Amino acid sequence: MTARTASHWSPSPRPRPHPEALGHARTWMTEHGHLCPPIKTVHDAFPLGQWLDSQRQLAKNRSNPSPTQHTLTTIDPWWNPPWPILWQRSYHHAHTHPQHPTTRHWLHNQQRSWPLLHPHQQQLLTDIGITA
Repeated sequence: MTARTASHWSPSPRPRPHPEALGHARTWMTEHGHLCPPIKTVHDAFPLGQWLDSQRQLAKNRSNPSPTQHTLTTIDPWWNPPWPILWQRSYHHAHTHPQHPTTRHWLHNQQRSWPLLHPHQQQLLTDIGITA
């Protein structure tokens, strides 16, 4: 690549440097109590949901966590759970909206399938007062 051809290359797919992204992650965690935003979440013009999803995909393909992934784990230990992320989002919704009809139905289903849940899922539910 030369200076003349540089303008023909598209910009890097990485939206921002990791320190800036981690700053957005910390702020989101402070405001919402978790790092499980929907994929379309944009935080202060930063595509946080997409960036976290990308980090989850990278983590699945690595044998050892990257420094960024270590930092995300210190921000929220369950940013990349071993169970489906949809379950994690439903859990956060249940935690913040326990009386919502959809939440009550979801919690009832969790109680019925308790033996099938990961022990850490069981612990998270127990922490919010849900047991088998």
